[in-house]
Amino acid sequence: MASFNSTCTNNALIILEGLRLSVTSIKRKIRPSKKYTGTTEEICRAIINDCFDSKNNYFRVSPNNFKQFWARDFGMCCESLIYLGYNKEVKQTLLYAMEKYEKQGQITTNIMPNGHPLDFPSHTPESSAYMLHSLILLNDKKLIEKYKTFFSKMAEYIFENDIDKKTGLLRKDKHFSSMKDYAFRQSDCYNNCLLAMFANDLKKIKVNTPLSNYNYKKNIEKAFFKDYFLEDLSGRKILGEYIFASDANIFPFWTKVFDAQKKDKSLFKKIIINIQDKKLDYPWPLKYTTKEEASKKMHIANILCPGYETDTQWIHLGLCYMKIVSEIDKPLLNKYLFQYETLIQKHKTFYEVYDNNGQVFNRLLYKSDEAMLWCSIFLQLYLENKKNT
Repeated sequence: MASFNSTCTNNALIILEGLRLSVTSIKRKIRPSKKYTGTTEEICRAIINDCFDSKNNYFRVSPNNFKQFWARDFGMCCESLIYLGYNKEVKQTLLYAMEKYEKQGQITTNIMPNGHPLDFPSHTPESSAYMLHSLILLNDKKLIEKYKTFFSKMAEYIFENDIDKKTGLLRKDKHFSSMKDYAFRQSDCYNNCLLAMFANDLKKIKVNTPLSNYNYKKNIEKAFFKDYFLEDLSGRKILGEYIFASDANIFPFWTKVFDAQKKDKSLFKKIIINIQDKKLDYPWPLKYTTKEEASKKMHIANILCPGYETDTQWIHLGLCYMKIVSEIDKPLLNKYLFQYETLIQKHKTFYEVYDNNGQVFNRLLYKSDEAMLWCSIFLQLYLENKKNT
């Protein structure tokens, strides 16, 4: 699937996309941000509507920096968008993306605004996982049937190229894009959980692949769990303690590989304590790590946007965390929802990322994106909570 020429093409496209992002950010520094008016729900609804590209019929991550399709971000928002009544737009988005992916012969992290599929910074199995999971959530049987063979081929590619055949886990000698794209990690827990979700979802649509032969919950627990889930398999420690990374401890539950509501409820409660003790949810959720535990090996893009994925406050990560919290701790969820609603009403938009001190993230060549599709996750939690109180 990946040849020298395709790798060179991908790298050239990454450079062009980086330049586009920088130019867009600089323009946004000069002109005032769009302010949305109304109630919290009205603001979120208006943002979601702005995120839908009505010309090409797909949900982009935002109308600003990330005005393209991202498999990860859409996959995180898909359930919420369906809950909020955007079934038609969800289906159109899946048709848009899957048509381009099938034509390309691979599922990439995103599709550029010009319609060209792109992996940033590299290939990752999570892209296939999010796309299949979104199709299952939509529950359009004809659409699932249409792409079963394609997903089977993607699973075969992943098995042959990406995993350790003994364990079924990701290879340690290969870098994969992840939720924390800039960080170079060795077989990170986040990506392995998405791989496990992919394997489980393939079974749901009755596609049998070599991935079906692994007990992913058992293998992830054996490889990663040491009082909490390790960030990756590098063995990296600070002062004799393994790194605690939020994404590594949220996605075993977000992917349903582990059960936060029943069997593994006590385990997730311990993870909440770890998050609070390290103040990763302060001033609101959520930081990946403390500054001391942040990844040291980073993609070159970090030079242009220093500190982007260290101890900053990432809102999509916070929302995925809150999704699990909503299942087991309503008072804590209420606290977090109030904090997020305060931010929405203060800024009249929905920002991407904040500094660790709570200021909107801003660097010389990059300003935090805004009007994020992620607000759909917040709105689902917000409306469900109002309904139940």
